[in-house]
Amino acid sequence: MGKRTHARSARHDMSVAAAVEAAIAAAPSGQVAAGRHLVDALARWPAAPGAPDPVDVALSDALVDAMAAAWQDGWQPCDIHRVVERRHGRAHARLAARAIGHEAGRHADADLPARWRRQLDAIGAADTLRAARATDRPWAVPWPPGAEGSVEPGAARVQAIEVAVATAGLVRSLPPLPRLGPLPGEAPAEPGPRSRVGRRAAGQGAGADPSVLHKVTALLAKAESTNFPDEAEALTAKAQELMTRHAIDRAHVDARRGGSPRISGRRVGIDDPYGGARYLLLSAVARANRCRAVWTKQWWFSTVFGDEGDLDAVEMLYTSLLVQATRAMVAEPRPASASGGGGTRSFRQSFLVAFAGRIGERLTEAAETVTAEEAVRSTALVPLFAARQEAAELALRQAFPETRTTRLSARNAEGWHAGTRAADRAQLDLHRPVRRGDTRTLS
Repeated sequence: MGKRTHARSARHDMSVAAAVEAAIAAAPSGQVAAGRHLVDALARWPAAPGAPDPVDVALSDALVDAMAAAWQDGWQPCDIHRVVERRHGRAHARLAARAIGHEAGRHADADLPARWRRQLDAIGAADTLRAARATDRPWAVPWPPGAEGSVEPGAARVQAIEVAVATAGLVRSLPPLPRLGPLPGEAPAEPGPRSRVGRRAAGQGAGADPSVLHKVTALLAKAESTNFPDEAEALTAKAQELMTRHAIDRAHVDARRGGSPRISGRRVGIDDPYGGARYLLLSAVARANRCRAVWTKQWWFSTVFGDEGDLDAVEMLYTSLLVQATRAMVAEPRPASASGGGGTRSFRQSFLVAFAGRIGERLTEAAETVTAEEAVRSTALVPLFAARQEAAELALRQAFPETRTTRLSARNAEGWHAGTRAADRAQLDLHRPVRRGDTRTLS
């Protein structure tokens, strides 16, 4: 009797999985309109009293499996979360984060790459990961927050299943991307040799010294919070100087170790509005730090290639400069030529394009000043940095062999001049003391 009951249960579970698979297959790119009748059928599927809902469990399994397959295709947690949220909204993104957390729970902490763990924290999946490890019970797709009390329960059930089907359908439809690092379960890299100051330096996959990153982060936080533009830009230049000096230290270690540059890649989110101008800023910061960037517009990110320590500098400087540029742009008075929203948009895009170009020049000047000083003492430094740049270029071409150049218009003269002034206000003399009494404003 028990065996017959078990057999019937197995057949029932298989039919649930088949129905879920059919609904997801009918939702290419996450569009469920063609498979609405399949979603409705899943919403009416019977569940045994006191047992996990079989449809929810099957959908949960499908979502976790979809995430695991996406990792094999080069996607990472933040990439998936960003695309799901941009395409479908926050409810879908929350469910994606939950599925990502449960997929990560399949692996031991030691098997999760360091950047993977940071991404889980960034998208809010870390709590789910801990919860998944605390229980061996299956997880179920949750109903949308507040849905039980805001709509009729039957409609809420349909909505929850629709969110899950759309999320799984979208993730399954994503194209392959270049692999940028180890996946969960793959062997982590060994740490590199110690630098002359006794800290671990650039091994395969190793980033910058945490103590240096802490100092740079503190400088950039001050730059973002100050109301004095001279101080903000001098602090940013100081951050660039610190990262360049640290890159020099790492380069000396590389020179003693021998071998070719070891280049990796990272994806950085590029959002609208003014996505093109934001990418120009990222590209300018990347070039100032011996890296190269390419923009994948349809998926809302750019990929930056370079040495791990240089990539740390790019990420931090870009994030801070974007905050500073946005604050300065918003503080600018409304352009006299703007008769409506279009005029304001033209002004702001031109502002950001000009800011990106000029700040790239300033950062390059700051980095070159430090590099030139050190090159006097070490003739090997310049060819080492040149080799890093060439290796970054090669990595980009290999990962994206069919890139094309696009032009971004900056037709508003007022915005262009305002953006140039915002990037050019400070002298960026690395040896000049910061004038804390400067009373000029961002406007």
